[in-house]
Amino acid sequence: MTNKSSNQSDTHATGDAGKANDTQRVRECDEIRGIFGVSKSKTKEADATATNQAVDLQDPLQVVGPPTASSISDIHSVADKPVTSSPSFEKPLPAPAETKKTSNIFLENLAAPVKKTELPAVQDRIEVTQQLAYCTALLLRGSSPPLASAAQHEEYACDPTVTLQNTPSLDKMELDWLAEMDKNPPAKERILWLGTRMVDEFAMDVLKDSTEIAEIVLLGPVLDKDTYRNLLSCTIAAFEQSVLLNVDLLQGLVQLVQVAPPGSLLSDDLVKILRVLRICLQDTHQQSSLHPFHLTLALSRLLDVMAEHKVKDLKRVEDHEPLSGILSGLKDSSDPYLMYQACYALQALQYVPDDESALQSVLRHGMGVVNGLIQVSGVFKLDLGAVLEGLDKLQQALGGIIVVASNVYMGVNSVIESGREVMDGLREGFSEGKKRPWYAAIRVAQALLQAGQLKDLNQLIYEAPCRSDPLFQWGICQLLGEIASDVMWDTNVRQQAVDLLGDLYKNDSQWGKDESVKTWMVNIIGQLSTSSDQAVKAIAIGLLKDFHHGQDTTTRFPYLLRNRLPLPTSSPILARVQNITPLEYDLCQYQIQRLQQHRETVYIPPLAKPSLKAKDEDALPLLEKVLEFLASERQVMLVLGDSGSGKSTFNRHLEHRLWTEYKQGGPIPLLINLPAMDRPDQDLIAKHLRANNFSDDQIQEMKQHRRFVVICDGYDESQQQVNLHRSNALNQPGQWNTKMVISCRTQFLGPNYVDRFKPLPTDRYASGSQDLFQEAVITPFSKDQIKSYVEQYAQDPQTALLFRDQSAWSSEEYMHKLAAIPNLMDLVKNPFLLTLALKALPGLVASNKDLASILITCVRLYDMFVDQWLETNRQRIQPNKLSQKDLEAYTSLMDDDFIGCGIDYLLRLAAAIFKEQDGRAVVQYVHRQDKDSWKAEFFGTNPEAKLLREVSPLTRTGNQFRFVHRSVLEYLLSRVIYNPVEIVEEDMDQESETTSSASLLSNGNYPLFKKNLLAEPSIIQFLCDRVKTIPDFEQQLRAVIDLSKTDPSAAIAATNAITILVRAGVAFHNADLRGVKIAGADLSGGQFDHAQFQGADLRDVNLSRSWLRKANMSGAQMDGVQFGELPYLELKGTVQACAYSPDGRMLAVGVASWGINVSIYDTSSWTRINSFAAPGVVKTMAFSPDGTRVVFGGKDGLLGLWDCAGGQEMFVMEGHSDYVNSVAFSPCGKHIASSSDDRTVRVWDSQTGESLFVLKGHTRWIKSIKYSLSGEWLVSGSYDNTIRLWNSETGEPWIVLNSSLGEVHSLAISPDGRWIASGHARGELQLWHAESGEPGPILYGHTRGVTGIAFSPDSRWIASCSDDYTVRLWDASTGTLINTLASHKAPVNDVAFSPNGLQIASGGHDRRVRLWDMDSILTSSVEQQDQIGAVSKTVYSPNGQAILTSGSGQTVKQWSALTGASIPLSIKLPESLSVRSASYSLNGFPTVAATQDESIRLWELQKGSRETILEGSRGTKRVTMSPCCRWIVSSDWDDTVTLWNLANTRQKHVLIEKSEEIRCLEFSATRHRLAVGGWSGTIKLFDLQSNGLVTSKSTNWGIGAMSFSPDGLQLAVGTDDGLIYLWGSQSDERDIELVGHTGGVDCIAYSPCGEWIASGSWDKTVRLWRRRQPPGDRESWSCVSTVHDYFGSVLDIAWSPTVPMEFVTACMDESVRVWRVSSDGEDVVVKLLWGTNLAVLYTDGLVLKGTIGLSPSQKKLLDQRGAIDDSLTLEEVRGLEVEE
Repeated sequence: MTNKSSNQSDTHATGDAGKANDTQRVRECDEIRGIFGVSKSKTKEADATATNQAVDLQDPLQVVGPPTASSISDIHSVADKPVTSSPSFEKPLPAPAETKKTSNIFLENLAAPVKKTELPAVQDRIEVTQQLAYCTALLLRGSSPPLASAAQHEEYACDPTVTLQNTPSLDKMELDWLAEMDKNPPAKERILWLGTRMVDEFAMDVLKDSTEIAEIVLLGPVLDKDTYRNLLSCTIAAFEQSVLLNVDLLQGLVQLVQVAPPGSLLSDDLVKILRVLRICLQDTHQQSSLHPFHLTLALSRLLDVMAEHKVKDLKRVEDHEPLSGILSGLKDSSDPYLMYQACYALQALQYVPDDESALQSVLRHGMGVVNGLIQVSGVFKLDLGAVLEGLDKLQQALGGIIVVASNVYMGVNSVIESGREVMDGLREGFSEGKKRPWYAAIRVAQALLQAGQLKDLNQLIYEAPCRSDPLFQWGICQLLGEIASDVMWDTNVRQQAVDLLGDLYKNDSQWGKDESVKTWMVNIIGQLSTSSDQAVKAIAIGLLKDFHHGQDTTTRFPYLLRNRLPLPTSSPILARVQNITPLEYDLCQYQIQRLQQHRETVYIPPLAKPSLKAKDEDALPLLEKVLEFLASERQVMLVLGDSGSGKSTFNRHLEHRLWTEYKQGGPIPLLINLPAMDRPDQDLIAKHLRANNFSDDQIQEMKQHRRFVVICDGYDESQQQVNLHRSNALNQPGQWNTKMVISCRTQFLGPNYVDRFKPLPTDRYASGSQDLFQEAVITPFSKDQIKSYVEQYAQDPQTALLFRDQSAWSSEEYMHKLAAIPNLMDLVKNPFLLTLALKALPGLVASNKDLASILITCVRLYDMFVDQWLETNRQRIQPNKLSQKDLEAYTSLMDDDFIGCGIDYLLRLAAAIFKEQDGRAVVQYVHRQDKDSWKAEFFGTNPEAKLLREVSPLTRTGNQFRFVHRSVLEYLLSRVIYNPVEIVEEDMDQESETTSSASLLSNGNYPLFKKNLLAEPSIIQFLCDRVKTIPDFEQQLRAVIDLSKTDPSAAIAATNAITILVRAGVAFHNADLRGVKIAGADLSGGQFDHAQFQGADLRDVNLSRSWLRKANMSGAQMDGVQFGELPYLELKGTVQACAYSPDGRMLAVGVASWGINVSIYDTSSWTRINSFAAPGVVKTMAFSPDGTRVVFGGKDGLLGLWDCAGGQEMFVMEGHSDYVNSVAFSPCGKHIASSSDDRTVRVWDSQTGESLFVLKGHTRWIKSIKYSLSGEWLVSGSYDNTIRLWNSETGEPWIVLNSSLGEVHSLAISPDGRWIASGHARGELQLWHAESGEPGPILYGHTRGVTGIAFSPDSRWIASCSDDYTVRLWDASTGTLINTLASHKAPVNDVAFSPNGLQIASGGHDRRVRLWDMDSILTSSVEQQDQIGAVSKTVYSPNGQAILTSGSGQTVKQWSALTGASIPLSIKLPESLSVRSASYSLNGFPTVAATQDESIRLWELQKGSRETILEGSRGTKRVTMSPCCRWIVSSDWDDTVTLWNLANTRQKHVLIEKSEEIRCLEFSATRHRLAVGGWSGTIKLFDLQSNGLVTSKSTNWGIGAMSFSPDGLQLAVGTDDGLIYLWGSQSDERDIELVGHTGGVDCIAYSPCGEWIASGSWDKTVRLWRRRQPPGDRESWSCVSTVHDYFGSVLDIAWSPTVPMEFVTACMDESVRVWRVSSDGEDVVVKLLWGTNLAVLYTDGLVLKGTIGLSPSQKKLLDQRGAIDDSLTLEEVRGLEVEE
């Protein structure tokens, strides 16, 4: 750095005679002075004092730097000699008050200049970078929120494109364009992506020419932060690496800094650039002035930006001092323009670092703000009054200068005194570190220009306090010259700038007092005289003539006047980018196309549960689950749902969401309609891309480099059976990188459906692929979802069209009608049915005023939908616009019933689709190819077909046609099968169709006869609806079944017919099915009590869960028949352990007995192949990994190892001192681990039996020990509430897992190594993450200790067993309970999966090993007709036509007494009620007694009925209504018995107060008696008229049930010991005792005739008792029949009042059953009329004589279930014999 003494000795100093002078340099210096119009140099002392310091303020401005940075690509040569001017003034400058009147050249403030271009259409290709910058700026303007604070204002760049974003308003064209872009997010994304790619291309380009630099800088202000910083970084690097100074790159770098987007520029960036420029200037400042000028100009503008950014990181020694020294050194330059830029740069340097910028300093003084934020109106709208006041106060207060603390910061001395020579002033400025007002005023002028405040700028020029300062004038002249030369400004503005220069020159007395300024103005105007703008050029030339009239002087400014890089004349980078990525361009077009096709006007996001067996209450938003899947490592997500549940709608919404969020280069979403694709199992993705016009090269590029989200819709409709993920080799090396979301209807799946979707692991050595698969099941709409859907639907403009001239309904009206029509709210939980219902409701309500009487079924909704669709679209046809041929066709159709013709067209089309293409929903029709095919009838050019096609519920995509929904096609085919003939009926509430007589029998070409419908569950369901509402159709189907007895060609039709009837709930009790041919029929869950199947063809029939009580299948063909269950194995002792061999061929069973206590069975025949006498009582066992050995542990603490093949004991291992509870082989087979009640784990050598080491640490019994998958770790679980992990090789302890669930009873480790499962004392299962030991989900279900756990081989399922008598199956991934297996009669001790995962074996205290078929478990869990819970009360209506039941869960149901069909109730009870009793009122209406809070409430379940409230109850426990409906008796929790008179609800009588526990309350039908029975066996009889106690009796056991005889003279009493007592209610007649039940009696009922008693018991039987009373003999009763067909306690019995010998039972097993009793002398037969929830295999009394094709295990199964079979051979019997 040059110090002051050296400056004074400079050769350019004047008046220093003592120094040596260089004559030549003095001459050059004098020539330069001549440019400024001054005389020879002479020394002057600066006279200035420092008076004040800067105030710390926040910068409120958006301006980050001066308005522009001008760079040139071609530098004009400098004139050899600049022209001299007149002599300088040597007197002080006049005061600012003497300035002339303002000349108003700039007449108005304008918007900042913006270079606009033509806006492209959405799909147009952008070819010019200016257009790209303009479009991007508009998009940013359209998406950016308003700036919230001045701090945010400050971040904006000073650039026209940024200014556009801040423009108050856009014109209509711009707004319209933005609106169109908002509709097409991909087009927006494409525009933004182009900028990013251009930056990448610019960075890769080594040679960056001036056009490319100008092109890329144009994008600077509209780039996102990351892209901008990449551009800035590569530009800095390119400048640093330049060997020669690249002026274009230099100015481009500075301009990038000036236009930085908000938040993109860091202080470190600015400091780095400053250092680079300083070093470059230091290396060049001794050269010619050309490069130093541009570097200094760049530094000036960079320092302005740094000042506005308040950069704090500039270091004094490293940055300030060297830069100050370099700038100070420029005083030796012979170039005054360079010297001025150095002055400006040094002034800017005074504000770096500083707490406020120059502009802030002015505003602070003008606004009087001392601290805090200075608010700036608008974006750049400066308050000119405040600015002028601030400039004035700043100059007055500081005396014209601000002293800087350090002399190191060299400043430029403002020339204030009149006559001061500019060169001397400049030179003196280098010797002082001071802030000058002229610089602040120039910064204000630049800010005004940036904001377009030209009028204010005009005023500032004339009124600025420092306007007499030549350096202020110098800067203003340069600013006006830049405006005039800037093509961004309007021509008028540019002309005005030249005019203002001329006015200042000619008419402003103060402005030209320093001749250097006038010379500077002449130079500027001279350069403008060469402008390409003819108007500007003409004005400039005219001014020059005025200025230099009579002078020969020539002026030339050596540098171009330019404040920014010129606009690029071409767009080479953009052109390269456009050419580089044709794939992305085509993807963009495809993206736009897909988004435009998405038209979901009404959409409710679906909810989904994690698995089929999960509860609906566990559902979460499906989209959330899918997005989680996409973010995970999983590869396939299966979305399941019923038909119409919204799978396809969701898939379209998901595709739309992913395309909307698509980023260039990101995962590509593809929605693939599987039914529309030929062979999707091969080349799936490539076929789809080719169909959408992608080239093979593009497809190959995407396959190699891109990721996909493949959304496969309609797996079921495509009729696929293969795993598409595997068959297409997705995610395999070298194949497509995908995430697959695939949807399928639930009805389409079998029990092992997961294998159709689960992907193969990319690592073939991986333990499993389960973690790559996920599923979700869409749940029915909730009430809230229905309401939301209805609200959107009601607001849809299309909805109003349904009402024609009437006003449309509100959402509240829709909801009211949905709720008022019986059963409709349940139907519309299906989204598609909801859509159909909402469309059909207006017409339905218009023709039915009584909504409660309307009968709605699913199929009727489709009937109405199709009719309405055809009619609505028919009305849209405009005959006057039809051609002549079309008009003739239209007239013909109208004459022939247009709607009828349309339905006929649809039925024929549906039948053809199933016949010709086996139900594939998509029909592809190309006229040239298909005009002679069956398709032409429907899609050809025939005018009638054309009209009918256009009004039909069909959609068209290209040349592909399909129905609007798959279910519409299925509905139509069901209608073809049903073949209705429409008839007119007066009752519009009933079905208006019926089948013609024998229509199904007369045409063997019907689909019913040709197509097996078992693969079309939706068609079957539609037909089931027909069966339920049209009795004639049921009879037609029965006739088809009968036809198969004699006509083999009717076999397919009979199979379909009986399947439909069984699915419809039709019972075949006592049916004659002899000789029927129904091979392959699905009779699962069917009811065939006493049915006759002799000689029937039952091959491959599914009889799972069928009721076959006393059916006869003698001589039937039964090859391949499925029962869904396996026979159990019966042992001679408690089964303690069971284990499959690793190959699954053997099952070992250990029992708690001495002697032979281990049996090994062949799993193919379930015959015992070996048995051992293991030491002691066996408690645990395990096979070796090779299956050749088995180890046992028992109660005596010993372990025994046995050879399986030879049945020989190999050795005994001794060491434990107490029970051995668990044993395990290591995976390598070399070691055996055992755990014991002695609180130790021992590890043994399996070859020698040697104890290797003992693991100690548990403090209580250790119940389980397991090896990890690798064998590296041992895991033990103990009653001490811990799980411990040990190193299996060293015995060292690893970690301890502390369970909050208490004692650990059992353990299991998943085969994939992910989970440890522990079973606990209270019934919970806890999952633990094996890698981390962190606790996972808790599985709740068991009610007692979990004694055993097993994972399926694929880790998908968990089986657990418990002391609660059950085995439970869980979904391991979700913790969902899948099924509860409850066939054991005692606690279950162990459970095991077969190695193939198809079976589960469990054994327990009932001495049985139950074998469970996984297919049956997964399909039979809850396929019950009605989820009503345990049924506790049942009663017939007075006319005997209906039955009312109530059960747990406050469920009240009404049934048809004849068929079991559900009868809707007129009103729905509040959910808060707790139903205690149900009955019928005397007028026949169902009535319930319920409790709420502490009151009893009576509801008569009919429309308009009122609620009766009985106040004063104290926690009612039991309520019973009298048969006459006059009385109600209740017992409270304190066993107070109260009698209520319903004639006067305030009248009540306490009969018993706080007595023993009350168990029974029973009214007599006559004689006004009430019996009250208690837990202690006491019975009290009350008279209802007197409320007095009549008598009391007692038994030795608690009273469980009571019933009065019809005449009221006898009371039957059932007790907890299973006895029934008959007592005379009027006398002390001797008691009659009925013995038979083996469990407590829960219910008793007399028949109406009084001759029969039916009783139900805990023993799960109903006994039928008959009176025996010969003349003269004493009364007696006997049990004449026992029904052993229940799976829970029988809780209630009622006899029909009208049908003789018919009674109904209610049971804990959730069943309601109606029985008919027939008696032929002494023979009594009880047959089932109908039953609900009988989905269990029941074969008691099934006759199997002479059946063909049953396997020995099936025969054994049926024999165990009570079937009668005399066909077993002696050898088969021996193989299956029960051990004794």
